[in-house]
Amino acid sequence: SSAVEDQHHDPNFIQKEKLVSGAKVQSENAAVAKEADGENIIGGKTIQDTNNVIQFTFSRLDGEEGHEGEVVVKLHPEWAPIGVSRIQELTTDFFWDGCHAFRVLPNFMVQLGINGDPKKQRKWKTQIEDDPVKTSNVRGTVTFAMAGRGTRTTQIFFNTVDNARLDKENFAPFGEVISGMDVIDRIYAGYREQPGQGQIQNKGNSYLDQNFPKMTFIKSAKFI
Repeated sequence: SSAVEDQHHDPNFIQKEKLVSGAKVQSENAAVAKEADGENIIGGKTIQDTNNVIQFTFSRLDGEEGHEGEVVVKLHPEWAPIGVSRIQELTTDFFWDGCHAFRVLPNFMVQLGINGDPKKQRKWKTQIEDDPVKTSNVRGTVTFAMAGRGTRTTQIFFNTVDNARLDKENFAPFGEVISGMDVIDRIYAGYREQPGQGQIQNKGNSYLDQNFPKMTFIKSAKFI
């Protein structure tokens, strides 16, 4: 079998990060915390009720400067409330702007979610608790990458094919692409898994721009 196929059966294939000192950082349920401290309440509704659609503008599609396209993702709190809360927080903080698609495996998935500014990336290192899997990783769903239970932070992936095998490995989709899957399919795949995640986290986009000039990235992301 191919290396890609082998990875499909490795529960830790999605994200190759080491846990600092082997310790998991236990975080509070973000949704409960928001309700408790009264933050992000808008007209009696939490942020989770009001900001459930995100428009991503991807740039350098097909590896070509100036090629852009929009992807709209609908968040589903009923699928993964903890994950959706983190995605909303990241979007509010403009975290996605400049994030590169550093791991692209054709007929599998597109992975991104390491901010180009190492300082900003460190801001979001706290891990969140898992959501139970309530829907399948079919083409068009969006899911957190992780390196085991309780390790979700900022990295996400777009399923470009039906990846039901991931369901039993506890990868819980939090949203789905409602327009723009043709754009996702144009994300440059020539570098596959070459970029080093540690290098991205330590050096940011300067490392990527120097070594992977064709890499597709998110130009902007906003609630619509």
